[in-house]
Amino acid sequence: MSARTEKIKKHFHENKKVYIAGGVCLVIGAVSALVLKRSTTGSEIVQQVTQIGFRNEASPVIINLVERSTASKPVHLVGTNLYFSSLSEAARETGHPLSTLSKHINGFIPDVKGDVFELIEKVS
Repeated sequence: MSARTEKIKKHFHENKKVYIAGGVCLVIGAVSALVLKRSTTGSEIVQQVTQIGFRNEASPVIINLVERSTASKPVHLVGTNLYFSSLSEAARETGHPLSTLSKHINGFIPDVKGDVFELIEKVS
């Protein structure tokens, strides 16, 4: 055998425990990733947000929104019939920056380029 082959064998023999531990961690990580992926696939939670007397109007509004894994703030674009499940969805659909929309919803700015949004409160 060549000197290089002997050097490689010696390295593996001296670091055998490190390679075994790394292999075991890799297998455990792969198995847990597969298990977690299978358990979360298709776990979309649907919630119904019912709002009665929206802005004291005569007709009640019933809105069905999809709630994902993180808490979200459903919003309404005032003057339209557009309702969004979250600030992120509203930003994507309207083209407004999420940070500006957040500042508006939290009361720091009066509107977003003329658009006024308001939070939808869940009525139980």
